[in-house]
Amino acid sequence: MKIRAIELTNIRRFAGQTARIDDIGDGVTVLSEPNEFGKSTFFDALHALFFERHRGAKAVVKALQPHSGGAPEVAVEIELSDGRFRIEKRWLSRATARILRDGRLIAQDDEAEAWIEAMIGVGLAGPSGLLWVRQGILGLEPEGSSASDRNEREKALGARRDLLSSVAGEIDMMTGGRRLDSVVAQVGDALSRLATATGKPKAGGEWQRAEAEAEALRQSQVELSDKAARLSGDLARRAEVQRDLRDLDDPQADEQRRQALDQARQAQAAAAAHAEKLAEAQRALKLAAMTEENTQGQIRRLQDLSERVARAQADMVQAGEAATRHETRAEDLASADATAAAAMNKAQAETRAVAARMALAQRAQLAQAARRQADQLARSLTRAEALRATLESDRAARGLLIVTPKALAAAEEARDRHEQLNAQLTAANVSITLTYDGAARVGDASGPLSAGQHVLTRTRDFDLPGIGTMRIQPGQGAGGDQDGVTKAARHLDACLSACGARTLNEARHKLTEAQRLDQAVQGATRMLAELAPDGLDALRQAHARASADAQNGADAEAPPEDQAALDAQMAAATQAEGAARDAATQAHAAFRAASEARAVARATLASASRILEAALAEAGDMAALSSGLHELGQELTAHQARKAEAQAHCQALERSAPDQGMAAAQLKRMESVVAQAQERRTALREEFATLNGSIGTMAEQGIEEQLDEVQGRLVAAQARAARYETEVKALIRLRTALEDARRNARETYFGPVMRELEPLLAVLHAGASVRIDDQTLLPVALTRDGQSEPLEILSGGTREQIAILTRLAFARLFARTGMAVPVILDDALVHSDDDRIEAMFTALHHVARDQQIIVLTCRQRAFAALGGDKARVRIAAT
Repeated sequence: MKIRAIELTNIRRFAGQTARIDDIGDGVTVLSEPNEFGKSTFFDALHALFFERHRGAKAVVKALQPHSGGAPEVAVEIELSDGRFRIEKRWLSRATARILRDGRLIAQDDEAEAWIEAMIGVGLAGPSGLLWVRQGILGLEPEGSSASDRNEREKALGARRDLLSSVAGEIDMMTGGRRLDSVVAQVGDALSRLATATGKPKAGGEWQRAEAEAEALRQSQVELSDKAARLSGDLARRAEVQRDLRDLDDPQADEQRRQALDQARQAQAAAAAHAEKLAEAQRALKLAAMTEENTQGQIRRLQDLSERVARAQADMVQAGEAATRHETRAEDLASADATAAAAMNKAQAETRAVAARMALAQRAQLAQAARRQADQLARSLTRAEALRATLESDRAARGLLIVTPKALAAAEEARDRHEQLNAQLTAANVSITLTYDGAARVGDASGPLSAGQHVLTRTRDFDLPGIGTMRIQPGQGAGGDQDGVTKAARHLDACLSACGARTLNEARHKLTEAQRLDQAVQGATRMLAELAPDGLDALRQAHARASADAQNGADAEAPPEDQAALDAQMAAATQAEGAARDAATQAHAAFRAASEARAVARATLASASRILEAALAEAGDMAALSSGLHELGQELTAHQARKAEAQAHCQALERSAPDQGMAAAQLKRMESVVAQAQERRTALREEFATLNGSIGTMAEQGIEEQLDEVQGRLVAAQARAARYETEVKALIRLRTALEDARRNARETYFGPVMRELEPLLAVLHAGASVRIDDQTLLPVALTRDGQSEPLEILSGGTREQIAILTRLAFARLFARTGMAVPVILDDALVHSDDDRIEAMFTALHHVARDQQIIVLTCRQRAFAALGGDKARVRIAAT
């Protein structure tokens, strides 16, 4: 069984929510989140799904219920050998259990419970104590004395016994053990009278006394025999020393050792020189890659600018067409208004366009990698010093620019607001446009008026030279929000001041320059760090050393009329004035509506114009931009070619690189050969002198008579000791046979789990082993360096590690029986030090090659070294 997804609904802290983990892989999957996130909630929910019936209402089920109440629900998607299934359970309210396959219900309620039991198997009842580690559990079993703890221990023991029996077969360990105990005890009593527990003679016993007498005589014999044999041995040794000295003093052998040492030194020097060439080539490759990356960044920036200009131009065309339509309608209605009211002559039409150009392009120039180390370091030093000067200049220039994107955006918003209010003011008021053909000028109280448009916000009298006076009344809607326009203008000035500029174009230019300087500073900083990673002083020193090595190596009044006729004309004029006024009112209303629509169209056109202006200001000359893109493309091709060349050079050097470690080892070996030869020569000469003195002294002694007497007494003592030794050996052989029979039964029973456990244990303690208790079927002692230690005296970290490794071993046995179940660890390994926790991570990955392991932890930094797949929890409201 492998878990592929877990889904919790209305569980504890996920009240009213659904928390889900998807795509759980085959090996190690890690959910690493801080405390109180809900990791243990996932653990408890899994346990309840598999081992708590849906109609249950025990404390463990109620503990899943959130404080706000409701029915907790858990769903798990699992993969079996015959397909993928979804298990769902809901407790307390409308309790149910369901099994689905490919979205189709195959079992429900009691049938679903039976399906789960059949799936997990009898031997897996209670993996929470055997394979699933709850938070805070240090050992392999609960340590409390409550009835639930005792019941949990019994269930876990039954699971272990069933598992070992299914793997090793049934063995009556306890019956066999009782039968052997009596016989082993009798053999032990007999042995204790003659020998110790280790099979040695017992102090004060018959065997010990016989052995003591024989040993004393044997010592005397040895001493005498040694004296007799020492003389002949010293003579033979002196001859050997003389031969060895002649071989060591041979001039030809000395010369061969010296030549071999020189050759080893030359090979080591050649390997070091080749390594330095390879390091230089790798630095050149890294610099070429950085140059290529910078060029690609410039190409992307220019391409983005080109696309923005194209979009702005298209928007400008569309806004212009709309403005033209509204302008035409406003002009037509303005002409009708002027004919009816004689108050307007022409509609206003004005479009402003200002273009500014700016070409900001920066190409970073990087020096080519030199073929010789001295030249490359000189160019690097020159570039580094220039970069530092440029960097300091750019930082100083950047410090003078206070404009930010936020400040510029505020200024543009203030400008848009000012123009919108100004356009609304213009649309709400009456305007007249004056055009002069001669010298006469229309005037008002302030004097002659200039040609062009004049906005009327109040009733004004105009002097018409040679004609008379004309009064124009704008009406009740005139005036507009003049104060708002004034405030908007002041706000615009304040925003521009915050940008350190007087106009928006100037602010845009300064922001572009600030961004360019930021990029330049970042780029120069990276380049300077690459060229001089240890600082300019270190680079200068390296250049000086390289130079020394190289040197050593080579931008008109009406006429009076009749009164009656005038009255008639007056009446007619009055009647015509009324009709004209009505017509003017209607025409003026239509004209005002058209003026407002025209103002909106103008504002849209102005906005599009500003966007295009901003894009062009940033992009500069489009031809230059296109040319720059083309040049950068050529530069990129050249940089890529240089990078490929540098990469090929590095690969060639790597392929031809001699084994520097092997050369160093050869040199060290030859140095030791020469030194050892000298040391051995000195030692042999000292030994030769010593042997001469010893031979002279021992030749004068006679020891054969004493040796014959001691040998006779020794034969009798050895015979008595041999009889006792034979008896002890027979007893020991009998005891060994009995213990072997018991041990073989143990190995047959515990062998499978030990074969799985010991390779894992070796990750932490090389050569260590554990002893498993016959009753609990669990480890009770750890043997390291020949010393057996009970688990209860070991540190919490060591006991925790052995408990985890034992669970992994049992997990592999379960998989071998065809009942694979994931290992789940909830905040385990909390007591392990840095080195051993990484070793445990290795063990987890070793087992995870064919075993699914799910790790829940709050120790995010410590468990970053575990690796594996990172689980992600998606939370959604239900």
